[in-house]
Amino acid sequence: MLREGVLFSKNSDEKYYLQLYKIFKAEIDSGKLSAGSKLSSVRQTAMKYKVNTNTVLQAYNLLEQNGFIEKIPGKGCFIRKSSDFTLDTKFHPILENFRYGQEGSKDIVNFSNGTPAAKYFPASVYRKLAKDTIDEYGPEIFEYQNVQGIESLRVVLSEELEKDDIFVTEDDILITSGTQQAIDIILNLFHSKTGLTIALSNPTYLNALNLFETSCRVKGFDLKDDGWDMEEFEEFLKTEKINLVYEVFNFQNPTGIKWSEEKKKKLLDLAVKYDFYIIEDDTFSEFYYEGERPSTLKSFDKTGHERVIYIRTYSKTIMPGIGIALMVAPRTFMEKAVLVKYSLDTTTSGLNQKILEHFIKDGYLEKHISDIKKIFKEKYEYMLGLLKEVPYLKIMNVPTGGFFIWVLLAEHIDGEKFYKKCRERGVGVLPGSVFYNDKRAGSKIRLTFVSGELDEIKKGVEVIKDILIHCKHTE
Repeated sequence: MLREGVLFSKNSDEKYYLQLYKIFKAEIDSGKLSAGSKLSSVRQTAMKYKVNTNTVLQAYNLLEQNGFIEKIPGKGCFIRKSSDFTLDTKFHPILENFRYGQEGSKDIVNFSNGTPAAKYFPASVYRKLAKDTIDEYGPEIFEYQNVQGIESLRVVLSEELEKDDIFVTEDDILITSGTQQAIDIILNLFHSKTGLTIALSNPTYLNALNLFETSCRVKGFDLKDDGWDMEEFEEFLKTEKINLVYEVFNFQNPTGIKWSEEKKKKLLDLAVKYDFYIIEDDTFSEFYYEGERPSTLKSFDKTGHERVIYIRTYSKTIMPGIGIALMVAPRTFMEKAVLVKYSLDTTTSGLNQKILEHFIKDGYLEKHISDIKKIFKEKYEYMLGLLKEVPYLKIMNVPTGGFFIWVLLAEHIDGEKFYKKCRERGVGVLPGSVFYNDKRAGSKIRLTFVSGELDEIKKGVEVIKDILIHCKHTE
């Protein structure tokens, strides 16, 4: 067997690169080379073992083929993580949040659930439209539909998008079962043997982050009050290649930040200059509480030279059970996108598609959003007012829309302990650590105001205030 600094024996029955491969495999199996650690360069390894570089390349290629290492262009070879089904502790609050939201106890104040309460769902309208649709189409409505989406719905959606200065036809729209499926389709569209690099905000929407981390190299950029530092971002682009950018540009989850139009346009210019595409997750634009509705990034996209892949979901505006989102992609992508969708999910509910079509055409959507916006605005203003009186807590960015308020705890307060104390006293919050792709201190907290009533908001903020005052004297 080959040893460091010793030439291979010419009498060995085993090829040189296989001996080297076995050395590295043994070190990986024993844990001497830990997951995520970087291997020495080909040249360094060749010098260390006194072999030629081609031998090292063959050994590294075999390690990669058998799943022991991952080659990242421009960076080197890294030890892959083995299959691990344990859950990172930072995700425990997310699971607890799911259970928490389903408990339905009057003693619980839920500032963690970003989905409006069920009583705001237009259930009676849904029931009426469902009956009308079934009466009109019969059992055929439950058959497989056009994978791209029912054409009549796509026509209605193209007209709806035109109100926001997004000019597309029904052929540019793909219907999906939600934002996550749309992102999954995009990742499959851009799949590359060398891997994808995606740029996103620190912090960012946790469900999207979880999807990206499983298949992409993630590069996070700190979010300022009006978007990224575009000079810093361009400096990065000069030396590193990215494939995609992901962002909620209007009332971002979790921060509530709205990008400036100047920075939106600058990002589009950089996308053209450095050849990348932008995923715009437009979930909250309709929920603006001050001024005019903010412009989408897609509305600045140049026809024929598109760089934005636009996603809009109806799970927040109507109800989660509607299970429909739309994706607008450059037309050159559409055929492949439809094929990818077919491989993931052959169809989206025809019943729900027709219900959404009539919900929009018959004016229900416009009225529904207008009604719940008034309710959410009152809650938003009420919670903001209460939080401003809470000691040892700072509102990071006063949002002008959306569902969330992003707060910073005083330095002496541990965010994870604060989260647990809130949980013990019947208040659900989400620690900021779950929204970052790196190891960040949990001193930031995301609060939402859309689920509870005014008296619940008051009760929950009073608990938070009491915990923070108590922490002042005990931590």
